Amino acid sequence: METIWQPDGSSRLFKAVDRKSLNSEFLSINVDFALKARQANSWAADVPWDLFLNYVLPYASYDENRDDWRPVFSYLFSPMVRSARSLTEAVQILNFGLWKIWGITFRPDQTPEVMSPFQVMEAGYASCTGLSIFLVNACRSVGIPARVVGTPSWKAREESMHDMSKKVSEYGHSMRTDNHNFNNHNWVEVWDGVSWSFCGALEANSKGLNRTWFFPQPAKSQIPGDRYHAIYAASFAPTGVNYPLVWDESWSQPGIDVTQSYLDAKAPQ
Repeated sequence: METIWQPDGSSRLFKAVDRKSLNSEFLSINVDFALKARQANSWAADVPWDLFLNYVLPYASYDENRDDWRPVFSYLFSPMVRSARSLTEAVQILNFGLWKIWGITFRPDQTPEVMSPFQVMEAGYASCTGLSIFLVNACRSVGIPARVVGTPSWKAREESMHDMSKKVSEYGHSMRTDNHNFNNHNWVEVWDGVSWSFCGALEANSKGLNRTWFFPQPAKSQIPGDRYHAIYAASFAPTGVNYPLVWDESWSQPGIDVTQSYLDAKAPQ
């Protein structure tokens, strides 16, 4: 899948695969609302330009339907974060509050049928992939750099995963460990003004970011460079690294292997 970046350094970054289906009006609206979000808060305006181009401006994360979500999300979520004093505070506000608008809940094994924002809104539920895409777009709609992150398959031993399944059930989730397709997981990374922090979509923790059921384990059992057992961050710009989507491995998804950052990270107190 070819990706085109305009050589003049402008904000017009579009995937060639979408050129036949997305018209100039869709792209223009996307750019206009992204730039307005950048101007709305000091913490959005301070986002480095390269991060804005790759993690605020883009209209999609994976191979989900190309919904025109930005005008709707901007209208709904901009007022929610208007008083936020930082990127991280804004993320927490969104992850705690936006799901209540539609009564959205978690339901496993929905990918790829329920992935795009409008599909999730209509269904009222999604699995971790759809929820993560939804939160990423909500963050981008208010100027927060965000990206979907995940692993095609947890490496942890099956008996450990059995124990982990019990822990995950505390969040109303379920986990299958029989193959890569159902042992995958997705979550969200957001730029906190200094580095990338992470959170689970629909799993906000009142203590802050970087507190999830999968960290430290099983995240710290993942293997950098391993096709199925690495942790990848989705990128809109080309990276030279392919992020395997277990529901459609024919899709060429640019990614960044961020496994080492999870291996090095310390669990917050």
